[in-house]
Amino acid sequence: MQRRWPRLQSRKGGIEMNKYFKKMVKQTEFYVFLIILLLSIVIQIRSGLFFANNNIVDLLRSMIVPSIYAICALLAFVSTGPDVSFPLIAALSTYLALILTYNMGLEGTPALVPFIIGIFFGCLMGALNGLIIVRYKFPSLIVTLGTSSIFSGILLGAFEAERMDLPANLAAFGQTSLLTVKNAKTGLGSQLPMTFLIMVVLYIAVYLVLNKTMVGRGVYALGGDEISAERAGFNVKGIRFGVFVVNGGVAAIAGLCYAIMSMRYLPTEYAGGEMTVIAAIILGGTRMTGGVGTLKGCLLGTLLLTMVSNSLILLGISVYWQKVFVGAIIIIGTAVSAIQSHAGAKVKTRLKKEAA
Repeated sequence: MQRRWPRLQSRKGGIEMNKYFKKMVKQTEFYVFLIILLLSIVIQIRSGLFFANNNIVDLLRSMIVPSIYAICALLAFVSTGPDVSFPLIAALSTYLALILTYNMGLEGTPALVPFIIGIFFGCLMGALNGLIIVRYKFPSLIVTLGTSSIFSGILLGAFEAERMDLPANLAAFGQTSLLTVKNAKTGLGSQLPMTFLIMVVLYIAVYLVLNKTMVGRGVYALGGDEISAERAGFNVKGIRFGVFVVNGGVAAIAGLCYAIMSMRYLPTEYAGGEMTVIAAIILGGTRMTGGVGTLKGCLLGTLLLTMVSNSLILLGISVYWQKVFVGAIIIIGTAVSAIQSHAGAKVKTRLKKEAA
């Protein structure tokens, strides 16, 4: 028995590894990771610069704001449906945070203070989305398209927002870097801003909520089957409303991070980024029908599109061809998501027939 025990343990470990590998192969994230790996190797072979320290830091820097936006898109898709208002929430809440910081003489306070102001207004705008969607049961895409126009009108029409320098506290925060590198071969340097830590903290917090709490389970249950979620005891209206409130707050953080990284505020730069972010999370395995999606997929999808946008220039490919590549990836990713959803619906229908 003593001699057989190591063999049994080894066999059991092999079975567990096989199960893990089969489970991993079924996940969309696995294939996105393979594409990222293949693309990075191709770019490195052709240019010799992809794995340079400054290029890696530039990639991480470029991912910060889209990755934070991706949290908003993920939470909305998983629980309810598309949310396209987060860039305008980011723009308006950032403007209000900066204006109030100047007008109230808060330039000497910690950088956290403008963030708190921005999050407050972001949550208010998110609450408006949630209230309309929950109370009147309107499609989230239509509601958030409408509120985007409202927020844009308020920002550019009522407030006549223009280019603005950052207050001293945010400017000082923006000048602080988490990491500074220099490529010895090319002489090019790059800095990783402190906003990278904000992104990491947000992902950890959202991961814990989604995976370790009943509220997180309710978010996924709501997107999978609203009626079943209600029967299971989840507060459907409360969770849905809360998701959009949180989305508003997260969007405000993303807007302030963008301004800090740019070292100035320009309201017209915020609009138009929602479709790329939505494409990134769909590439990462988030289902358009709801109930399925992971933060790991968000990061991988965002990384892939960031690589396509930033790194193809290393291959000498023009900006116009980069757009072709991005468009092709979006179509392929969306098609894969639709096929998976269709296949899942077929399986559910077959199981119901067999049960009957």
